[in-house]
Amino acid sequence: MATAMQTPFEVLGVKPDADETAIRSAYHKLAKSCHPDKFLDPEDQRAGQAKLIVINLAYEQAMKIAASRQTATAAMPLKQAKDWAVKLLERKQYELALLQLSKAETKDAHWYALQAQTLMGLKQYLSAHQAWRTAVRLDPEELAYRRGALEAEMHLKRANTLPGRVFSQLRDIFQR
Repeated sequence: MATAMQTPFEVLGVKPDADETAIRSAYHKLAKSCHPDKFLDPEDQRAGQAKLIVINLAYEQAMKIAASRQTATAAMPLKQAKDWAVKLLERKQYELALLQLSKAETKDAHWYALQAQTLMGLKQYLSAHQAWRTAVRLDPEELAYRRGALEAEMHLKRANTLPGRVFSQLRDIFQR
């Protein structure tokens, strides 16, 4: 039985820096060893049930802690996020560029323009058009943003025509 002083990781018998896979594995082993259905004696079944409750609570807490460690992404200054995104866009690494942009602490018109360029590279024309429109709204004097919005809209219209849909489906088939 666990004591009040044990951490969820100690209850499960894993290190405090264990990942979700190690936690899940330890939980399954412990749950199998004390499951009430494993015992015939009613007293052993009650003890197993009590231990299983402690293990379940420890598992939930440990998984929450492990998940929070993984999802905590470090925010970075806007300029740094944009600089990284530009470098990744030059290499046509669109998914990574989008990831770097998502880490920015704040957003400005140029941030939305970079997001739009990234989405254009991913052929997500509707989202790209929306990002360009936001960039235009934030900086209406910048003509490059207006040209980008127009280009995204043209790609979107082409993609919605019959030849555009057929081409898109063929491209998806051959990319698999």
